Amino acid sequence: MTAYDARTVVAAPAAGAPTLIGRDAARELAVLLLGIALLVLGNGLQGTLLGVRATAEGFSQEVIGLIMSAYFAGFVGGSLIGPALIARAGHIRTFAALASLASIATLAHVLLIDPVSWGLFRAANGAAYAVLVMVAESWLNATATRRTRGRVLAIYGMVMLGAWSGSQWLLLSADPLGFELFCLVSILISASLIPLSLSRVQAPRDPSPERVSLGRLFAISPLGVAGCFLAGLAMSAFWGLGAVFAQGIGLDDRGTAAFMAATLAGALALQWPVGWLSDRFERRTVIAAVCLADVAVSLALFWLAPTDLALLVPIAFLFGGLGIPVYALCLAHANDFIAREEVVAASSALLLVYGAGSMIGPLLCGMMMGRLGPQALFLFTALGLFAIVAMALARMLVRPAVPATAQQPFVAVPRTTHVSSDLDPRGAWPLGENGDSDGEDKTRAGGDQTSGLSATITPSRSA
Repeated sequence: MTAYDARTVVAAPAAGAPTLIGRDAARELAVLLLGIALLVLGNGLQGTLLGVRATAEGFSQEVIGLIMSAYFAGFVGGSLIGPALIARAGHIRTFAALASLASIATLAHVLLIDPVSWGLFRAANGAAYAVLVMVAESWLNATATRRTRGRVLAIYGMVMLGAWSGSQWLLLSADPLGFELFCLVSILISASLIPLSLSRVQAPRDPSPERVSLGRLFAISPLGVAGCFLAGLAMSAFWGLGAVFAQGIGLDDRGTAAFMAATLAGALALQWPVGWLSDRFERRTVIAAVCLADVAVSLALFWLAPTDLALLVPIAFLFGGLGIPVYALCLAHANDFIAREEVVAASSALLLVYGAGSMIGPLLCGMMMGRLGPQALFLFTALGLFAIVAMALARMLVRPAVPATAQQPFVAVPRTTHVSSDLDPRGAWPLGENGDSDGEDKTRAGGDQTSGLSATITPSRSA
């Protein structure tokens, strides 16, 4: 096997720079998380608001799907160009510039209400949000140490999901047909500048992504790669068109907010139990079982399309709780076959695979909804999740199971940018506590005592 190329360390503090410790570190972490929460509140509200507004403006479901796909295309593009922007302008200036772009694109939706303009604005929003999150995650990395990065990642994930769920209720603060909610989104994005720009955290290094061949990664773990792509395909359709489904079956704004918030609350509540099961049983079995259960939930939403919130909210809670962790499950499965030194590079590649699925999910689903009705959203998610079930079962016939004791631990990794991968405790920590090289033994996080790149499973033993 060929080793991957040497890269710049992802968002690590500069060597020899003073490190915040104790209460100072906790205080700076809280400030950063506040800024991230404001950013997610604005972005989460905007996604649902545009689905509601586009439906009210008479856009077809095919067109809405195309507009929502533009956001994910912009997000992937922003993830690719973000490191160059940050290297050129620095973290704070890049954040300020892209926050301004996101704010302008948000307000422009009210000025030009037509599908082509909205597609361009959504692409700009996606690119800007990707870079904003990249900068914020770089600062988060700078607050973490080898021992605390797992806790920082866990808190970050909870803040992201909590803010995203809470943002749905902001839909009720004004009429979606007016301009006030667009102004609120712009205010929240701009407000995120305040805590993040005033942080005293040392400027991290440029967040250059680590590289690993996608072909080699697929040879090592076909299920990991295919599962991440299909998870992006299915779940992006929900993120882009969930509000369109809710409006299409006759829910009012309160019902739409409750439906979307329940899905995110389900992920917040169930991702840890799902991860716990995947650590104690053969991972492919858990992936197949979780996806099959979510297929059943999706089909229930497709056939019933309930407008009674007493029935819809619990089903939506299960849909999100089972479906959203699928990406992290597939990533954990791939990491079972990857050397610790390559975890960050593999995570970066799989995140792009997830993004590729996300770019086409809303587009294809919008076409299906235009022909079969709004409830076809969940026929689409059922098909995507069932494809993961089929892939998992097929791989189980080809290769024996990895013992549960040899599996790496499940980590609820956010589906944001490659920079968050450096907080993943399964990977090697690039710098020691004071900027020194990592003195830990280079073992796989699951406890395998094989060192270095020799721990990587060869393609002939792919999973």
